[in-house]
Amino acid sequence: MINQFISNIKKYPFGWYYAISVLIVIAVIPIFLLTGADVAVDQALQTTGILFNTDLVTAFRVISAAPSASFGVFLAILQVAAPDIAVLIVASIAYGRKGLIDLKNRLRFYKKGMNWQYALKIWLICILVFSLMNICSGILNSIFLPKQDFIWDINFFSVIFFINFIIAMFLDAGGLFEENGWRGFALPILQRRFRPLKASIVLGFLWSLWHVPVKINLLFSYGMKNFSFMFIILTAKFVLLSIIMTYFFNKLGQTTIIAIVMHGLSNDSVRLGGKVLSESFISQQITEVNLVIPMLIVSIFLIWQTQGKLAINHI
Repeated sequence: MINQFISNIKKYPFGWYYAISVLIVIAVIPIFLLTGADVAVDQALQTTGILFNTDLVTAFRVISAAPSASFGVFLAILQVAAPDIAVLIVASIAYGRKGLIDLKNRLRFYKKGMNWQYALKIWLICILVFSLMNICSGILNSIFLPKQDFIWDINFFSVIFFINFIIAMFLDAGGLFEENGWRGFALPILQRRFRPLKASIVLGFLWSLWHVPVKINLLFSYGMKNFSFMFIILTAKFVLLSIIMTYFFNKLGQTTIIAIVMHGLSNDSVRLGGKVLSESFISQQITEVNLVIPMLIVSIFLIWQTQGKLAINHI
């Protein structure tokens, strides 16, 4: 029985990787609800006045200010880490020690042997592109959101902004605990099966679907109709983001650190796109659409420039 299970994982590593990552997310939900850990986190954010962010520094601040929220923060990080937990399980079973070594070897700033000046240029372009996409979203938010629902107060020349920007790039929980799975493991497998554009679309859709259990609270807040519409917008965002990330990931020789940084910058804990103060469906819908628009423009440009190859020739 065990041998058959192991054989099945070796035969279908991608399928098992995705299934396990989804199951971990789903398994955490009843623990959240039964222990009241979700309520404890919400209360901690309200009483401390700490603004919700996806980076680990914010998580540490919440735990330090409100220890009662520790278990809830742990569960939230456990959900986020589901892809990386799944990839460690599947890679070790399907490929053994070699699978884990391959994951470790991808944790580089650029491919071994690549000219560092060229790699630095790609890094700077990548950071600039993601920053400009966030800023464009902020401009759109300032135009289409009511003034009372939006604040844009970034000081680009402060030391605090620079520190927070580094934190956003390298200490985002989603970036650190998901990208060994999504880009470090799943994307290379998909690119061996499909052309890069198709691989990116498939991964983007699955990435979006994986978020459904994570964002299930929106179903209760917005209702099924609005939740379904929001899912369509989020799927568009994840597919477009996946296309852009594939391009830079391939451009640097399929190394994972750039994926971690792109994921962190897309979550924008530094608020380059401003702060949305309203939790209403309309405001959140407008915000998500405003994130999609610059991603759509960049994606179309990259597809046109590379003829859909998304820099696969740089691997």
